[in-house]
Amino acid sequence: MLEDFAFRNAENVVSIRDPHKPTEKVKELMEESKRKDKLIEYQRDDKSIMYFYKGGSLAFYSNKVKKIDDTEVVTELLSDFWDHISWAGIAKEGGVKLKNGKKPEKLLKQIFELATEKGDIILDFHLGSGTTTAVAHKMGLHYIGIEQLDYYENDSVERLKNVINGDQTGISKGLDWKGGGSFVYLELAKWNEEAKEKIANCKSLKELEKLLNELSEKYFLHYNVKLKEFKEKIIHEENFKKLPLKKQQEMFCKMLDLNQLYVNASEMEDKKYGLSKEDIALTKDFYSKK
Repeated sequence: MLEDFAFRNAENVVSIRDPHKPTEKVKELMEESKRKDKLIEYQRDDKSIMYFYKGGSLAFYSNKVKKIDDTEVVTELLSDFWDHISWAGIAKEGGVKLKNGKKPEKLLKQIFELATEKGDIILDFHLGSGTTTAVAHKMGLHYIGIEQLDYYENDSVERLKNVINGDQTGISKGLDWKGGGSFVYLELAKWNEEAKEKIANCKSLKELEKLLNELSEKYFLHYNVKLKEFKEKIIHEENFKKLPLKKQQEMFCKMLDLNQLYVNASEMEDKKYGLSKEDIALTKDFYSKK
């Protein structure tokens, strides 16, 4: 059992936490432990000892064990559920919103402190609103983030801009974050994704009909689409005309080959995609292609 092991080894079970109301001296030593990446010991005026590591204070589980009626008992139960990190009030962290999707910066900070070493690279395949990269940036870690969906004013790019400009939410105050640094981001060259956006921007069936020729001539349609039947019959049927615009748009989108949403790197020099020489050169450099 986790609790039994912790109780027997209370002097060796520790966590890294932010001290409550730290003095200027404590803040200085915390920063030094982070900068020098080493354990620092500090004796307070009351002769008690504090230890600092990676910018935080070591909290020993032994401090939660007390002797009551000659019997040692635990005054705070140990758990593998991190309920000490509050999820309340995180909506405005980083200046972006992601309903039911954001995580507290303190949670990511604790994970990184436990699992990373100097020089490690943090990788997040589902970046969302960018909590992972925001925390990594503030902590001085290298990072790579990947995201397919567009969150517009609430996406990770905007959040990282806020971080660089000195964002003071989340873990910023604890790290004395003042801003700075830089990041590079790349976007996939859209193809059928561009067609989906054009479909979504149509305001009527008439506009969808006008777009149909462009879809068939310029973009990739699914192999089983019966284009001639759709053009000459289906879109003229009363049942189709009576459908809400959103449903009509969905049917147009279903004609597209979803395996061709973006330009393949192997085809980027094909002139039909209209990619600039600069974009092609940057892509080759990114993939280390000659």
